[in-house]
Amino acid sequence: MNYLKQLQAFRDYQMFKTELSSGQIALYYALLQINNKCSWIEWFTAANQTLETLSGLSRSGINKNRNVLKQLGLVDFESNGNRKATSYKICVLYNEDSTHNSEHRSTHNSTHNSEHKGTHNSSTLIKQDRNINKTNKDSHDSKPAKRVYEPDDLNLKLANYLLTKIRERNSSIYPTDSKNPPDTQKWANDIRLMHERDARSYDDIKRIIGWCQQDSFWQNNILSASKLRKQFGKLIDKADAPNNFNGNKGGRKPLYDLPY
Repeated sequence: MNYLKQLQAFRDYQMFKTELSSGQIALYYALLQINNKCSWIEWFTAANQTLETLSGLSRSGINKNRNVLKQLGLVDFESNGNRKATSYKICVLYNEDSTHNSEHRSTHNSTHNSEHKGTHNSSTLIKQDRNINKTNKDSHDSKPAKRVYEPDDLNLKLANYLLTKIRERNSSIYPTDSKNPPDTQKWANDIRLMHERDARSYDDIKRIIGWCQQDSFWQNNILSASKLRKQFGKLIDKADAPNNFNGNKGGRKPLYDLPY
């Protein structure tokens, strides 16, 4: 399986075929990540605990969302018994010949037209090709509607949690009466990308927000969700290091109350 082609095909599926929930997307990306580690074998096993960590879903959420993904033909799975990891299969979404056809389209059409010049089929193919090009151009020119996060959306809650922690530490960074407050909608989108694309659990995101705003170095460097996403790998390594300020696995101690 070609990882990049599969990702692009999945994004096209989301855009043009079926709107998926955040849980279904998170689970699909988690399965992709595991299959990538398994060198893209057709069937692979994944324990529920691993999927819970990567997707941020509960066990019931995993069961519910994987059934939907199977019904949509995105994945397949088979139970191996109550105490054994479930077997999964990622269904290929792209056409293996699509790249080859795209690269040789102009050569094929030129040969076809010269052999069948003036025929009805040649004219039809040319017309179809022009329509495809026009459709592709229109789709690239049009911009997708900007997503709006509602107040009860977990991504927006975590964005506001980050803003609150920054203000608690230094109220002059983002004054509440500022005429240009930070765009928490954009911050919420960065949080969503961390969860869906980077496979970060919401618990870990929340935990690292609390930790970085107590760390003497990182508190002055993490002042937005985009910076949090960019540095998340370093932050979680540092937070969970045995020699940090909290001692053994200090990033998990003390526990911070989640805003949900």
